[in-house]
Amino acid sequence: MGSPLLPAEAATATVVRVDARQCEILRAGESEVRAVQMRGRLWEKSSDDKSPVAVGDQVRLELDEDGEAIAEVLPRRNAFARRAAGEDVRRQVLATNVDQVVLVACFGTPPFSSITTDRILATASFADIPTTLVLNKIDRSKPRKIEEIAGTYQKLDMQVLLTSAETGDGCEALTEALVGKVSVFYGLSGVGKSSLLNRVEDGLGIRTREVSESLKSGRHTTTYARLYRLAAGGAVIDTPGARTFRPWGIPPHELRLHYKELREIGPGCRFPACLHRDEPDCAVLAAAERGEITASRMRSYHELLAELQAGIEN
Repeated sequence: MGSPLLPAEAATATVVRVDARQCEILRAGESEVRAVQMRGRLWEKSSDDKSPVAVGDQVRLELDEDGEAIAEVLPRRNAFARRAAGEDVRRQVLATNVDQVVLVACFGTPPFSSITTDRILATASFADIPTTLVLNKIDRSKPRKIEEIAGTYQKLDMQVLLTSAETGDGCEALTEALVGKVSVFYGLSGVGKSSLLNRVEDGLGIRTREVSESLKSGRHTTTYARLYRLAAGGAVIDTPGARTFRPWGIPPHELRLHYKELREIGPGCRFPACLHRDEPDCAVLAAAERGEITASRMRSYHELLAELQAGIEN
């Protein structure tokens, strides 16, 4: 006889943290987080995923003599993922069932990286998840540089928020952008994700650490993804900082569709499948030469395109 289901009102839950084969879950209407195991059969299914369960998943629970366990992951409406770190060629799902990706970049240390920013934006677009770009540490940069970088992404009709976790500037607007939504916070180590979340809601108490001035990068403070409910409504998923970001699953020939300006100008090219690299009569390259496309965006596109093509060849 199979394991009995829990009572109907408690049979499903939201995953708030994943640690190896153990998860922390939160049932609807409850405030107490519970630790449960994953059923072994979840690992038996063929998959490219590093783990069969991710933060944000809705799961079905079973109860037997050993206690509660996750028996099934319910269908996801979306998944924000990257290629796993190191030599691992599997997919690492960072969060699921989210309403937006809040991409946090910053000025100062670590320095703003258009290449990393554009990779994450393309990945969110591929997953069909709206994005809000947060430019943190505005107190550490000159107004002209802030205006230049913010303007690049505002031209793409993207919501761009300027914040300082140090002074509190812009944090009220960030709070408003989070209310009523499930948001995943993502960015390089040291950009200030955890500090911003502590500003957004008192009492979260997420650990923070200063960045390394010698390495010009952040130290990992958050070591696992964790979902936090917000008192004003909605939830945020704080994710571990990364030093690099490698997209997962974007076909090289589709990458151009995830750069808004390339997608809009591309129909003017001679060839319908133009990759905007070195093809004749390319409307995108012509627009870039006229300065209608920001040079940093074209560089990031070409670099990522080459990486995606190399990944398929290998």
